Amino acid sequence: MEARSTRTATEGTHKVDDDNYRHWAPNSQTYAPADVLVRHLRTGWTLDPVAAVETFFYAGYRRVDVYYFTLMNGDTRLEMPVLGNPAVRRLIEEHKLSVLRINATVEETD
Repeated sequence: MEARSTRTATEGTHKVDDDNYRHWAPNSQTYAPADVLVRHLRTGWTLDPVAAVETFFYAGYRRVDVYYFTLMNGDTRLEMPVLGNPAVRRLIEEHKLSVLRINATVEETD
């Protein structure tokens, strides 16, 4: 039985675990997992200071936020949609991003 390798590459002060790398393909996956966003940041990509958020309601009460981040690496730009979760909200706070709501809804009154 072969032992599983536990390679890690050091990127600055962060360790990147190559064995747990998750790939995201924008042409086949609607949303990227938050860990893919974090991995991009740890490997040299930078965030645009403005992110967008779109909110969806399912069955009238279940709320889902989708955050749209623009990442840059040299001349390359990448738009990455990520489902809202505590890790995404913490990243927004840590990077002091401005968040622009792109689907403001108006409540109807009688």
